[in-house]
Amino acid sequence: MNSGHRQKRYHSQRGSLGDLSDSSPSLADLMQQLEGLELRLHQLKTGIANLLQLQHLQSDVPTADAQRSAQEVAHLQETADQFEMELASRVISWQHLQEPFWQAVRFGGLGLLIGWALAWLVYAR
Repeated sequence: MNSGHRQKRYHSQRGSLGDLSDSSPSLADLMQQLEGLELRLHQLKTGIANLLQLQHLQSDVPTADAQRSAQEVAHLQETADQFEMELASRVISWQHLQEPFWQAVRFGGLGLLIGWALAWLVYAR
């Protein structure tokens, strides 16, 4: 039992210290990761600078231009709504619905009368 404990202890000590050849690839990996982090940091700084510049440009836009643009959008929306109402009024009009409506009333009423007559004949017997 003692020898097994010594082997575990030997392997754990060896793994914790490691060989010098094992630490070289780890150091190279760490250097690559550091370079990658430096590149990301540079990209982040560039992105933040671009964002600040964009916000600065947006704040420099005169409010008169923004108000004029909002008025143009409102006018275009109103024109589109009027056009939509005009199209809807042309599509749905009483003159186009008048003939189908009266045909439905006529044939529906006639069908109802024939149905009552047939029911009367069946139940009268």
